[in-house]
Amino acid sequence: MYWILKNYMKNIEKLKYFSALCVNVFGDVLSRIWPAIFIGMIIDEGLMKNNYNAIISNFLLSITTFVGGITLAYIGVVFMNKVTYRINSRIGKAIYNKINFMDNEYYRNTTIGEMNTLLQNDLKNITKVFNHDVKQFIGEIITSIFSIFYCMKINIPLTIVFILFIPLYLIIIVTFNKKTKIMYEIERKKVSKLNQYLQENIEANKLIKNLGTEEKEIENFNKINTDYVNHKIKINYKMYNYMEIMKLLSEIAWITLIAIGGLLIMQGNITIGEFLIFNSLIYRIASPIYNLIEYANDWRYFKVSTHKIKLLMETEPKQKDDGTEVLNNIENIKFNNVNVKIPEKDILKNINLNLEANKTYAFIGEVGSGKSTIGKLILRLIDASNGEILINNKNIQNYTIKSIREKIGYVSQTPFLFSDTIKNNVNFGNLELSDKEIQHYLKLAKADYVENLEDGIHTIIGENGVNLSGGEKQRLSLARALAIKPQILILDDITSALDYETELEVANNINNLDYKCMKIIIAQKIISIKNADKIFVVNSNEIIAEGTHEELLNRCNMYKEIYEIQNGIK
Repeated sequence: MYWILKNYMKNIEKLKYFSALCVNVFGDVLSRIWPAIFIGMIIDEGLMKNNYNAIISNFLLSITTFVGGITLAYIGVVFMNKVTYRINSRIGKAIYNKINFMDNEYYRNTTIGEMNTLLQNDLKNITKVFNHDVKQFIGEIITSIFSIFYCMKINIPLTIVFILFIPLYLIIIVTFNKKTKIMYEIERKKVSKLNQYLQENIEANKLIKNLGTEEKEIENFNKINTDYVNHKIKINYKMYNYMEIMKLLSEIAWITLIAIGGLLIMQGNITIGEFLIFNSLIYRIASPIYNLIEYANDWRYFKVSTHKIKLLMETEPKQKDDGTEVLNNIENIKFNNVNVKIPEKDILKNINLNLEANKTYAFIGEVGSGKSTIGKLILRLIDASNGEILINNKNIQNYTIKSIREKIGYVSQTPFLFSDTIKNNVNFGNLELSDKEIQHYLKLAKADYVENLEDGIHTIIGENGVNLSGGEKQRLSLARALAIKPQILILDDITSALDYETELEVANNINNLDYKCMKIIIAQKIISIKNADKIFVVNSNEIIAEGTHEELLNRCNMYKEIYEIQNGIK
């Protein structure tokens, strides 16, 4: 809790929060204790003495203190809520910002389900403690202390009898905490797993339908969901067991006090009104103890959630953005003996390249040979394990990552589209585009199918372009990349879902853009790259040949074989 107060609550907010807490607690004490006292006085000073004035005055005092108390408590809650939800918003933004700036390794090792759990369940757990449990528990504790003193004023021995039950309550609570400590951490993992499964299945809905695996997926979901529910039942079962023990202990304590209180009334040591007050205040004393299991339950969730958020905030991306220079113009890019490795696997080996501005370069080779990694290295989505990459003869790491990526238009093999209009997808990287310019880039990308849609560029395409075909999504993503007029255009196998004629037109448009840029085309089909200034053939994570289309046909057997297969010669 201290970590959250220190990092996510401003000093003025701390003052407001704790001031509101004090107002709320004072209101709670006023509304919970004094009405009971005045009711006791109605009996002793009014009913027992036939004093109508005492009945009326104490009745009015009881109503007044109750209404005044709950009004103050309400005011305190309102101001606490405002501060709490600001904290919630601030932590949520911090999590979102942190996730956005994490590197590829973080995304490789962290599921979408885990990220959703951080932004939803964990934030909810923190909000509940700050918004409810803190004020409730502190209010009950202070009310309990006042009640103990007043009960001792009425009768010390009777109060001590009740206090003797308190250690038994505490033993039950400590035992509950020990028994459930690990269970809450396991539950959170199961929630993340469930969220991840749901996310993947929603995204893969078309594939599941195509393969007819709905029943299998439903069965798998039921297993994961049942596993989570069963674990949740175990936690709740333990909690309810301990709560029932607490109830039993409370009943024993209450019956004991009734019996002893009755004897004291018979002996004339306390009045009926005093015993009524005592009986009412005993509940106030027991309330925080009785509710401790619920608070312990919430606190356990709070600790696990805070730990996960703190762990994220303290995790630094392994890819450092230490560059201080701003990249303005890209004149050339050089790879000097670049290697990329992940544990037990080489992704690229001994890559040497010299790429110049305003020229077109292409990479072709077998699937998994490392072609796409070259584009990711230029974007600094990943960094080289060995060797160096130079931009304008300076190490790429001298520049800020932002200034590099601002100059690059990138279209991946699996394009992502937002659940928004076509217009807002195309101008995502350049909000100043006019409708006419958007239509221009759609035509360049051969996304002219948009003209046939009822709402044109204002058509909402659904989540990740669910209403579009694979080829339509690829062309829309290409239009988005072209629209920022990048200095480098990286196209990673973007024509895989296009027919032959459309692919030819797209390739021709890319070769004849109305602005200059370096083009890096990663492809499986020679038709997309044959006009490149230089083509690199990649095999087994290495560049085995380079040259123009004609040169490679004459001196690279692998390239010639690919060409002959794709053109039906072989």
